[in-house]
Amino acid sequence: MNVKGDETLLARTTRVTAVALVSNLLLSISKIVGGLLARSHALSADGIHSLSDSVTDVAILIGARFWTRPRDDSHPHGHARIETIISGFIGFFVIITGLYIAWESFDAIVDPPEAPPGWVAFGIAIAAILIKGFLSRWTLSVARRLRSAALAANAVHQRSDVYSSIPVAIVVLAARLDDSLILLDGIGGVFVSLFVLRMGYGILRPALWKLSDTGAPLEIVEEITRIAMSVEGVIDVHDLRTRYQGENIQTDMHIVVDGNMPLEKAFGIVRKVESELRRSGPGIVDAMVRLEPYGPHGGDTE
Repeated sequence: MNVKGDETLLARTTRVTAVALVSNLLLSISKIVGGLLARSHALSADGIHSLSDSVTDVAILIGARFWTRPRDDSHPHGHARIETIISGFIGFFVIITGLYIAWESFDAIVDPPEAPPGWVAFGIAIAAILIKGFLSRWTLSVARRLRSAALAANAVHQRSDVYSSIPVAIVVLAARLDDSLILLDGIGGVFVSLFVLRMGYGILRPALWKLSDTGAPLEIVEEITRIAMSVEGVIDVHDLRTRYQGENIQTDMHIVVDGNMPLEKAFGIVRKVESELRRSGPGIVDAMVRLEPYGPHGGDTE
């Protein structure tokens, strides 16, 4: 990516994340304070979950300044893997948050409060559903345009806040309508933790796979092969390898061309294949193509 593109990526990432950070801080404070005042353990637990969103927002604001940098001598393949590391951090942090909420919620079930939570807890939960629903959709929209795994992970984290606030609203409403259902407040906290843990696993797993140099799935490999074979003069493609660099893909391969072909023309085919892969390939940012001759002066396609 060129410098101008990197600056645009950084600006858009910073803008959407800064708005999310301010919103998350206000929501988390409202939930935690509201949960204490309204005696709602489920809302307080949800507030801790919202606070974890703020931590991951800060991680993205800091990390984006690094993963958007262009290639340099110390990072000849670019800095995109820093984004994958940030995504993994978000997933790990979400899992830790989920475990903490589960621990606190089980404690509330064993020792439930004496009075039902106040109506303010219900109001805050409804407000959180609406606000975080908007933030999640906006962040995910920007993530798709920028092909940003970290922003997409943060959007999923924000969406989990929506899902976790729904049971909070339900259990608070139930406890207000019937005092005998006050135990549901702690149970609601457990449901929140399950949502959070599931989201954390969904973020962490793909990040770890990409960091372990997992290749692209079969359908992408087949698309890369199709693009290379579509270039005039390419007889065969083999030894194709892929690896992720952030959300983008690096690939290298061997192409077989006519062994009687002039060397200059053969290397023109190589440049054409590399150009086509970067232009129309599925997120290809780097392609290395090696020549193999076919015919009397070369090998065969096996």
